[in-house]
Amino acid sequence: MSKIKKQWDTVPNWAKYTLYTVLGIAGAFLLGLLFGNLIMWLWNWLMPSLFGLRTIGFWEGLGIFLLAKLIFGFGGSSSSGEGDKKHHHGKRHYHRRSGEGEKHDWKDWEYYDDWWEADGKTAFHAYAENMKKESADKTEEKSEETTK
Repeated sequence: MSKIKKQWDTVPNWAKYTLYTVLGIAGAFLLGLLFGNLIMWLWNWLMPSLFGLRTIGFWEGLGIFLLAKLIFGFGGSSSSGEGDKKHHHGKRHYHRRSGEGEKHDWKDWEYYDDWWEADGKTAFHAYAENMKKESADKTEEKSEETTK
């Protein structure tokens, strides 16, 4: 595990939450500045010449951005034809296999980074090579069947 991760684990929770809050507010402010100016610039570049509309200022650009987010959504889960199931992109889901009766000790995950550096990369690349070989073998078998 990296030194920074170990040091971060010693920081009190109240300090972490305070830092996350400050960074969240600062990020929202900066994104508002970015998107407000971006929409203002794009509008003033395209709309007057294409449709004869007037130019807008920063606050109007920010308002258009917020209105578009309200109308079209805030980037929540996407529907891919699987009913009401929600997908959380970027999150890992760990499912218990049938027959697995042991209790999971999530504290062990703190050793994951060390394991990945020591053994994980090698094991993964060996697995990937085996899968590629199996795929190539299946493709070869299918091509032999079609030629018969």
